[in-house]
Amino acid sequence: MLREILHFFRHMPGVARAAMGRTQAEIYEILVERADRAGIAAYRARLAQELEGSVLEIGCGTGRMFSHYPVGAHVTAIEPDGEFREHAEQAAEGCVATIEVRGEFGEALPFEPESFDAVIFASVLCSVGDVDRTLSEAHRVLKRGGELRALEHVRSERWLPGLMMDLANPLWRLYNRQGCNMNRRLEPAVRRAGFEIEAAEAFQVYVPGLPAFPSRLLRARANGPAVARSGADSSAAGTS
Repeated sequence: MLREILHFFRHMPGVARAAMGRTQAEIYEILVERADRAGIAAYRARLAQELEGSVLEIGCGTGRMFSHYPVGAHVTAIEPDGEFREHAEQAAEGCVATIEVRGEFGEALPFEPESFDAVIFASVLCSVGDVDRTLSEAHRVLKRGGELRALEHVRSERWLPGLMMDLANPLWRLYNRQGCNMNRRLEPAVRRAGFEIEAAEAFQVYVPGLPAFPSRLLRARANGPAVARSGADSSAAGTS
């Protein structure tokens, strides 16, 4: 944990300088570009590998996943933030997959049940308002046996680092101004929504300007019934 803390404080002043005079979407692009160069792009490619049919990406941000979707994928990408959505629309141009960018929220998807073959989350569950409801909605719109894939940072499973992340989370939210939480738990929330986890790979990448959060590359199936959850449930559980 000490290494992670030193890494963050070493690069924090540079990030603060880079953020001056820039919009949230521009800051996000700078940091995500660094993350992709440091190794996250390879995980994005694995997240999208061999996808085909109808795909829903929830919280697409500025469209960093788009170039990784293969031919044969028909992607509906939702992003509620207008500035981020403009970047995503530009990123969709020239991609080999068919991509439509829309402005909906993950907590209230305007799609019929069992509309998609796969649902993708890429660095978004840390910042959604209601994790359990978002995952429940993802389960609802997935076809039976459809696949959920997620690339997310998570709360540490070790007791001391996990406790430190819980205590530091309010300050982290103030600092990042993106609504990002550092202490959400991915696997328990995915199971609560009715998914069966098939694989969860732990990894950690050190990126200039970003904390070296524990992360997961996860795959799960919508084999059981969806379980609706309230915002109070997700907050009490501290989930992701």
